[in-house]
Amino acid sequence: MEKKMILTTGVNEKENIDFTELISKIGAWASEPVRLLGEYYSSVLERKLSIGQTWRLIEVQLAFFACIFPADLSVAVRLLAVAWLGSAVTRCRKAMKK
Repeated sequence: MEKKMILTTGVNEKENIDFTELISKIGAWASEPVRLLGEYYSSVLERKLSIGQTWRLIEVQLAFFACIFPADLSVAVRLLAVAWLGSAVTRCRKAMKK
């Protein structure tokens, strides 16, 4: 007696995701924390901030912490951090005026 079995793959057309759609979904997922932080900054500053302005504020904070971080670094590295802070503050001011 011969037994025959039919196997199905179970692949639907809806499960096939386009590569560009996948990249856009990953980008949306990765930018969600920045968007939420931007909403928080907007509520604190009482004005609507764009994603670019949010990134500028984040950069200023990172540069500030690079300046005050208690590590045994050379004077040259400290001066670079101070220069980065000054540059970041200047760019942030220009972005906030828009």
